[in-house]
Amino acid sequence: MTEYIPPHKKLHFFVEKIGLTDSDMAILDPYREIFIGKSEVFANYFYDVFYGIEATRSILEGEKEKGLIKRVWSSWFATFFKGELNEQFLSYLWKIGVRHVEVNLDQRFSNLGFSMIRQFCHNIILNEVPKEKQGEVFSVIDKLLDLCVLVETTAYIENSVSCDIEVMREVADRVRNPALVIGLNIKRLHDRSEEDTKEHRIYELIMAENKRLEGMVRDIKVYMDIFQSEPEKTFVDIEEEIASVIKTLKEEGIPGDIKVDIVNECQTKEIKADRVWIRHLFYYLLQNSMEAMGNEKEKEIRITLSKEASHPYYYRIEILDSGIPPQEEEERLFQPFFSTKPKGTGFGLPIARLVVRKHHGNISIKAGEKRGTSVIIRLPSGDG
Repeated sequence: MTEYIPPHKKLHFFVEKIGLTDSDMAILDPYREIFIGKSEVFANYFYDVFYGIEATRSILEGEKEKGLIKRVWSSWFATFFKGELNEQFLSYLWKIGVRHVEVNLDQRFSNLGFSMIRQFCHNIILNEVPKEKQGEVFSVIDKLLDLCVLVETTAYIENSVSCDIEVMREVADRVRNPALVIGLNIKRLHDRSEEDTKEHRIYELIMAENKRLEGMVRDIKVYMDIFQSEPEKTFVDIEEEIASVIKTLKEEGIPGDIKVDIVNECQTKEIKADRVWIRHLFYYLLQNSMEAMGNEKEKEIRITLSKEASHPYYYRIEILDSGIPPQEEEERLFQPFFSTKPKGTGFGLPIARLVVRKHHGNISIKAGEKRGTSVIIRLPSGDG
């Protein structure tokens, strides 16, 4: 698992993809003082626009110190044009984005604000910058504001979603230890009770539920770890990982009468992916397939590896089992906590989809052409 990277550190990726460079920032040097000189004008303009919107007027009227919001906006505008393209500047933008989340600013108004800033800056360029230089200044300002929108959006996602993740993590941590203690004590009582008694059956029921609870806590932790990290990619032998997962599942008690065939239609068995996450992917998908077959007489799983016909740099993996196809809508199956199995934790398929998405692939579930359930995974092979 890769080391956790603070969100604002990831902003360098956006800078690179937008194409914003130190050379771009140098283009602004002759005009920085012009923009900075408009800071108070900008703050008044911004205030008037948002005061005219009923939904944001109450926020402005509720400021504790009269004129504070205008001063903050004026300072932001000046800092925006004083800043260099460095860690301090990115950290500053990130803190502003986080602050907007903390005050529960509607993301739509944040986007509206940046649209207004863009128009305000464009007017300054048209009136204050020589015509022959306007095009390149427009380009740099637009890149900077695109970066701001991405920072705001990332801050919103990281801090609103991560709040939910942290709640889940706290719940999992608080449940794990009591669940282990309960499990150990119930097992002692179970072992001391006589078979074919009411108490013995009750203890077995409690043990089964406690085991499911322990499994849910484990799966929640796996989900959170993957959600908050990025894949550590290396070349992975798919057949080898699938064989390892099958061995693990059988050691855990999956029936040994299940026939698993792997058909490789590719010249290579390797893709570039996170080895640990790939194991999680196949563990949960194969566990789901094996459990879905239940009491079927012919328990078969066919795993086909091939290149995606429409995209040669994508690996296509199909897992076809002989179980009963799910009746629920596909999206419902991928929702956390939803399970059709009495002992299911409701996190197997969500973890599988999260792994696939983190690798920029996709996954789908449908009924097989003749029988059973077909799970199709498409992953970049890494050789394109």
